Amino acid sequence: MHPLDLTSINAHAPYPVRMKTERVLFFKTDHGIICTISFMDDYSIWQTGAYQFVINNENHVPSPLDYKLRDTIFCIIEAFFAANPDILLYICETGDGKQAFRSRLFVRWFNTYSGRHAYVMKTAEVQEGSMRNFAALIVQKSNPRLDEIIGEFEETIRILTSKPE
Repeated sequence: MHPLDLTSINAHAPYPVRMKTERVLFFKTDHGIICTISFMDDYSIWQTGAYQFVINNENHVPSPLDYKLRDTIFCIIEAFFAANPDILLYICETGDGKQAFRSRLFVRWFNTYSGRHAYVMKTAEVQEGSMRNFAALIVQKSNPRLDEIIGEFEETIRILTSKPE
């Protein structure tokens, strides 16, 4: 993964963003939330060029509706795609059982994001035993492999959600 341009992010992000490591950024909201954004290699579907995009509320402070939080996250996503014409997989954190809420919130954020027309986002829900997992694929519409990437994602989800015979 190519490093993100922190200067560009901070030129547009409502919250000042700092770098913890090359793949982990963080910022503090007006409500005291310390939010980390991480990018991890993901080989679950593709051999290269896919990254899990992780949003973590480090201090577990409840978050009221905060458009500055949303806008800061999308500034980071834009910086990712400016440096990396790759694939993002957003996987909702499952530790507290609120993954369905997180998925709905992220989809709502994406649908109100002014730059959403430059991207394709596909969502999925996969039941694993009693655990429901939610994921989203985010890829630029300009990606030359767009149809192939979407097809591979949808086929993987179809396999994961099909009932064994």
